[in-house]
Amino acid sequence: MASASANSGAIFMSELPHSSESPSRGEFALHLPGLLKVLAEHLYSNRQVALRELIQNAGDSCVRRALSGDAPQGYAPRLDIRLDRAAGTLEFSDNGSGLTEDEIRDYLATIGRSQTRELKENLAIFSPDDAQKLVGQFGFGFLSAFLLASHVEVVTRSMQPDSPALLWRAQGDESYEMSRAQRDEIGTTITLRVKPEAAYLLERELLGETLRRFADFLPLPITLDGADEPLNAGRPPWEGDDPAHEIGDYIRARFHAPPLVIIRLGPHQFDLGHDTLEIPLEGFLFVPPGSVASVREYGDLSVFIRGMFIRDDEKHLLPSWARFVRGVIDCPDLQPTASREDIHQDETFGWVKKAIEAQLVSALHGIADEEPQLWQAIVRGHADVITGWAARDEEFFERVADILSFRTTRGLLTLRDYLNLSDGALYYVTRELGSLQEQLLAEGHGFPVIDASWFGVEGCLRRFAATRLHDEKRVRLVQLDDNAPELLRAAPSDSLQAVLRWYEARGVRVKVARFAPDSVPALMVYPRDAQFIADARTALSGDELPAPFAGLIGEVVESLPVEEDDLAGVLHLNLDNSLVQSLADAPVDARRGAVLETLLQVGRLFAGRTLTVGDAAGAFEELGAALGRLMLEE
Repeated sequence: MASASANSGAIFMSELPHSSESPSRGEFALHLPGLLKVLAEHLYSNRQVALRELIQNAGDSCVRRALSGDAPQGYAPRLDIRLDRAAGTLEFSDNGSGLTEDEIRDYLATIGRSQTRELKENLAIFSPDDAQKLVGQFGFGFLSAFLLASHVEVVTRSMQPDSPALLWRAQGDESYEMSRAQRDEIGTTITLRVKPEAAYLLERELLGETLRRFADFLPLPITLDGADEPLNAGRPPWEGDDPAHEIGDYIRARFHAPPLVIIRLGPHQFDLGHDTLEIPLEGFLFVPPGSVASVREYGDLSVFIRGMFIRDDEKHLLPSWARFVRGVIDCPDLQPTASREDIHQDETFGWVKKAIEAQLVSALHGIADEEPQLWQAIVRGHADVITGWAARDEEFFERVADILSFRTTRGLLTLRDYLNLSDGALYYVTRELGSLQEQLLAEGHGFPVIDASWFGVEGCLRRFAATRLHDEKRVRLVQLDDNAPELLRAAPSDSLQAVLRWYEARGVRVKVARFAPDSVPALMVYPRDAQFIADARTALSGDELPAPFAGLIGEVVESLPVEEDDLAGVLHLNLDNSLVQSLADAPVDARRGAVLETLLQVGRLFAGRTLTVGDAAGAFEELGAALGRLMLEE
């Protein structure tokens, strides 16, 4: 039987025929138009990034000249950019180091080889501070000019002694031309003949905005069309004469929002036990005025590397819970991708993220401890985002549990402060509407109620109760929704027998109780799930649900432990109330009957249960009639 390999026609290395001839060698051929198509369609997300590459090349060229030691005294680097809409050209002219003929061949016309990278590698050991001033590293940058231009022309003169001025021309194909040129000043001028599809960059306002976005922090003055003042700031706001003021102005101009708080970032050290690791980090975080979970969350950074803009909306450098924070950072240790539009998520990326989180957490705790009013403003503006992440992220919860504030019937309180006002329990309601009488009763007992109707709050309360002690006892969690009977105390009904008979004759169930505040004469209390049962029965009777769901809902309703007689509610009369006391030990005449009717209808309206239009209209009708009778009795 033939083997499987034989059937498949596979040939293994040991089976290859041997040859006495030496193997031939070849060289890779580069098809430049094809490479440019790949760059345009896959490496770079948009054509504007070519502007950044040209700015970066000019900046690195100026740094190389400054580091050479041959720059003239008082050397001031610059980049002048001019546009000519009529001619369809963009011109970039710098006074950097320029290029020799060999450098043009080795770097400008060799793809993947970077003069800046090689200089950085040489400086890294003996002059790391100087190495940090250089940005470029991949050797693709100049090639990106062909994303914008059909023709590129370079006129350059090197700082090397006796170097001639040179002219280099290319059209994005496999060849280029180089010849002598006329240029007196050391530096380089690059002229792009802009493609029709990139002509939008010849709009002065758009071009200025794009250049400013890419190079605002670069210490290279960039002028547009010979303007007297550079269009870029030339330094980040944290390096200004008044950093706090300049950062605030930058946030308002860049992010269009006044910050609630600004958190400065700086270099961060990690103790590795046997050594320390320092992360070179600069920038700031800030908290905007407000956010909304899943609708307007933040948690993003603008990232710069050595002053060059890399990207906006970077969400992975901040902890996942920091969705109420924005910021701007510059870290030379971050590694950009080849397109320099993103960052490699490598080991260094992880350390930078940890450094940012450590400084953010420390700052938030400092604000909560030292500036409680500011912390409350942060919580008010971002309550659902902060509590939502604390409920789902155990690590974040542990960091903010003791400083997070919650809405209560007595204003914003931390849970520690709340427990000092209660009996060791967290009393809360989950409905913004419909829980007013439970909150009223709780306050009557002397403790506030937490509003847990907001996103994530109940989850935070459950985490807190499960992990915290108060006076060495486990924290209790008490949900008050539809739980008014827990706050009522039974009272003797002997003195109100006539009142009870009057209500019972009208089919109203009634009990006598004592509860606070004593200014409340009566409450209508419904059992838990009464609202759900009423809504479900309405839907089922109206054939509003598909048959499978209707059957399931019907089974759930039947299984609920609620007495049918309780669904209409039970009126509780407060024996501590002076009005109720005045009704005791006396027959119910017309005037007293009108009072009792008023108590019943006000109780129904105040109970927080959703009434049908008919029920509401009936309650107001009965209430109006009772008040009318009271007026007639005067």
